[in-house]
Amino acid sequence: MGKIEEFRRGWSLILAAATGVGLGITGLTFYTLGIFIGPLTQEFGWSRTSLASATILTTLTTLLLGPVVGRLADRFGGRTVGLVSLVGLAAGLGGLSLIGAELWSFYLAFGIAMVLGAGTLPIVWTRAVNAGFDKARGMALGLTLTGTGVVAILAPPYTQWLIADHGWRTAYLGQAALVLAIGLPVVWLLFHEVGGAKHAAAATTPTRPGLTATAARRSRQFWMLGVGFLFASFAVSALIVHLVSILSGGGMERASAVWAASLLGFAIIAGRLGIGVLVDRFYAPAVAFGILAIAGAACFLLMLAGAHLSLALAAVVLIGLAAGAEVDLVAYLASRYFGLRAYGEIYGWQLGFFALGAGLGPMGVGRLYDATGSYTVGLIACAVGFGVGATLIGLLGRYPERFED
Repeated sequence: MGKIEEFRRGWSLILAAATGVGLGITGLTFYTLGIFIGPLTQEFGWSRTSLASATILTTLTTLLLGPVVGRLADRFGGRTVGLVSLVGLAAGLGGLSLIGAELWSFYLAFGIAMVLGAGTLPIVWTRAVNAGFDKARGMALGLTLTGTGVVAILAPPYTQWLIADHGWRTAYLGQAALVLAIGLPVVWLLFHEVGGAKHAAAATTPTRPGLTATAARRSRQFWMLGVGFLFASFAVSALIVHLVSILSGGGMERASAVWAASLLGFAIIAGRLGIGVLVDRFYAPAVAFGILAIAGAACFLLMLAGAHLSLALAAVVLIGLAAGAEVDLVAYLASRYFGLRAYGEIYGWQLGFFALGAGLGPMGVGRLYDATGSYTVGLIACAVGFGVGATLIGLLGRYPERFED
């Protein structure tokens, strides 16, 4: 089956998967958390740091529940897991509208929403896309994960409009309604895995080529891939969180720094689509090496940027391209090196490595800044992270031929 035929048969699967991942915990809730910080601080007096720390709960959910979600998807099918979790996420968002004046109530409600919505992690959606596409797998994954980029552009103004006109409690209810009114019916109608439920339930049998999760964990590629993306995600997440401060601290006016940083969303979308095209045509570890090495160079551009807008914009674009490529590459490489037999559980572990790095990055670079009074050491640490990640992933070796679909 050629690429065009794969897209002709699978366009609806991609649309549903993109909707599911966009309205999930790595999309809707992540990209709108900052919109709620101001209103919650104003009403309850909580610090911005305390509220922003809720992202740790998303990281812990991914790290601890990712393999579990993957195992459930392998056993019962991604459609079942995704639908149940969308309903759970909507319930969790509704619960956030009921929090009281104690900070722990916010953490509890947010944590419950993450756990109930864990089945909306990319594991569930990319599993089905990997099974439905082979020749155009990279592009299909890129289109799927672009769902988070689209939500990152559209969800903040929607949320801000609800907060401004109706208050933050109604905004959480409005997000829950979005999940139920758009996410649930689109996934229900269009998200059908290759071969249907019977095929999905048979995912753990030898009818699908690939390694078991236990066998995968014994391979060097499993650990090289996981540790490589841990280092890379450390660097990307740190740069994204601290980007405005890095630029303004280097001498750029804050308004210009915010404008430059706003290009990240578009660069991330471009990275996801572009990396999909490239890995369908070229050896994916080499593509990963190139994109991560270039992102490492962006760290040195940021050191030189200062008030130079052109250097800052170049760095932002390179970082955004790397951020857009990372999750796609994890999904693609996991499917190529370990097959689809236990893809959900294996990718869950890999996503855990990725989430751990993403959680440590902003905190680590923040501590380096506090210790030195400058972002220079932090930028060097990010460059090293990209270098280690590029090297480990670039040395993965040839794909196992027996796993080719």
